[in-house]
Amino acid sequence: MSDTRLCIQYAEIFPSTLIALSAEDRKYLFKVLRYSAGDTLSVIDGKGKIYRARVIDKKTLEILYEERHYQEDIFSIFLCQGLLKGERMEMVIQKATEIGVKKIIPFVSERCIIKHTRKIERWKKIAKEATEQSGSITVPEINEMVNFSDLIKQAENGILFWENSEASLMQAVLELTPDRPIFLFIGPEGGFSPEEIQLAEKRGMKIASLGKRILRAETASIVSLALVNFLLQVKIEKIKL
Repeated sequence: MSDTRLCIQYAEIFPSTLIALSAEDRKYLFKVLRYSAGDTLSVIDGKGKIYRARVIDKKTLEILYEERHYQEDIFSIFLCQGLLKGERMEMVIQKATEIGVKKIIPFVSERCIIKHTRKIERWKKIAKEATEQSGSITVPEINEMVNFSDLIKQAENGILFWENSEASLMQAVLELTPDRPIFLFIGPEGGFSPEEIQLAEKRGMKIASLGKRILRAETASIVSLALVNFLLQVKIEKIKL
């Protein structure tokens, strides 16, 4: 049986801790993967630690020991995503988690098609599942929804993606400070308004585009995260050299 990595978001985990499995985790372990008493698996706490655990019964795991403390990327990317409709937002949550963002902040802006959501808990569930699937060990924090005008006030180190920008993405990344949270702003289906672009520029945000093609909002999120993640790694490796 290939090793399974299960995300258990307990406040604290120590050797000998008994973990009460949720109904969803029980179904996954015992009906889908066919685990049984005595089998062992890896457990992550969603904060950067991996533990070895043993199945006690169909409701309980016992933590045996900490396997290792895993160091992920030294930089922290916060995805600031304009609220999208239905499955588009869920896709962004899933793929952003796989790529390794540390926080996802949904926002409402002038051109959002929808202005509110009750899906925060569902998004958290999607992020947990994507963490398990991707082999990551950190579940991104998903914030409550905020207004763009309030969010931009908190974000001085980052990039706002705008299709009309002629600025180089490479240059924008080079100007970022890797040891501070990096905010990446992706607009909703309708994009950003001129007033929102001006507000971001006043806050010192870098404005960049993803090329000449107009991408769907969910595609832009995935592409921008992958590119910035790669370019930051290249930048940090050069600094080390």
